[in-house]
Amino acid sequence: MTKFKNREIDGFLLWEPYPQEAVLGKYGTMLKTSSEIWPNHPDCVVAVSNKRTDEKLLRAVMWAHIKSTRFITDPVNKDKVLEYAADFAQKNPEIIKASLTNIKFEEFPDEAEFRNYYTELTKSPILTRNITDLGYDSDEEFFADFLDRKIYEYVRDKLQEDPEWRPDPVPGDRKVRFARIVPGIFNLASYIAEKEGIYEEAGLIPGKNLEIQEYFHGIAIMQKFKTNELDIAYVGVAPATLKRINDDIDIRVIGGVEGQDSGLVVRNDTDINKVSDLAGKTIAVPAIGNVQYVLLEKALREGGLEPVVQ
Repeated sequence: MTKFKNREIDGFLLWEPYPQEAVLGKYGTMLKTSSEIWPNHPDCVVAVSNKRTDEKLLRAVMWAHIKSTRFITDPVNKDKVLEYAADFAQKNPEIIKASLTNIKFEEFPDEAEFRNYYTELTKSPILTRNITDLGYDSDEEFFADFLDRKIYEYVRDKLQEDPEWRPDPVPGDRKVRFARIVPGIFNLASYIAEKEGIYEEAGLIPGKNLEIQEYFHGIAIMQKFKTNELDIAYVGVAPATLKRINDDIDIRVIGGVEGQDSGLVVRNDTDINKVSDLAGKTIAVPAIGNVQYVLLEKALREGGLEPVVQ
């Protein structure tokens, strides 16, 4: 954002609240929201190391995730959600209020769009291997392992039968290493699970048996999965899928967090009015291979441009 304000770059594609901060600060113009680039696109997911196979523990984590996500989406909690989001992101409430209109919180990703993302990824040079290198014979076989609905559907169905149901709490001596990306508000469900005591209800005590790690982007989180320093994370669908295939990092996706949370913003002192006007311009993303990078690639190619990575 500093380089953008200093006019060292022409634009950026970032998650909220940065796009709305630039727009409301009157130094940026929203060229396209990510939902305009790719309607209903997946973004952040709940990923788990395949070394963690304790279903009772995973049910407790998923219960907390679903409860906090439903807290966010319940209109009754609108003011409290805004307060939590502003505190979590450390941004002005007016910026957060605008940002929340550009995010779709979810419990499980849209499988069709998740597969569309994989299709987009296969068009990119950043994908250096394919699923046959992992021992899978087909996309169906790969997704049957990678996109695992069982834990989510079990918890969802239990809550449908009894809204007051809760799983067995995680024992105090069972440590869970959890990661999320900051700053941003797309991981708001985890912050609300902390503040509303939802984690504690599931037996997950922050600072005790729940270790919360924070990173700036998903590539760093995936590296921690690779070195066995993480159990569960809120991470972008892009780095999760990319690193699962390229680096054979043994994870699976057991839930969704949100989608459609980003924006392609350009300086308002330029003559950029459409994507094709970005020819020769410098646009920043958080990391090569993350969701925003893939969105930018897609927008540029559909605008008749070929991205050049620096």
